[in-house]
Amino acid sequence: MQNVFWKVWQIPLLLSVLSLIGLISALTGDEFWDLLSWLTLGIPMLVIVFFAVKHGRAVKR
Repeated sequence: MQNVFWKVWQIPLLLSVLSLIGLISALTGDEFWDLLSWLTLGIPMLVIVFFAVKHGRAVKR
């Protein structure tokens, strides 16, 4: 049962932790922290765009 939980929630939890780190670093620092926030907030956005494009091609309109 626990294995199924991690199988389902592993990636969403990782993306949420990255987003949290990005938001906190964007609010608290400059220079290195700005770079860190761009990277950690950009990764979830790239995942969203990847799957939107991937599933957008499969749907015929």
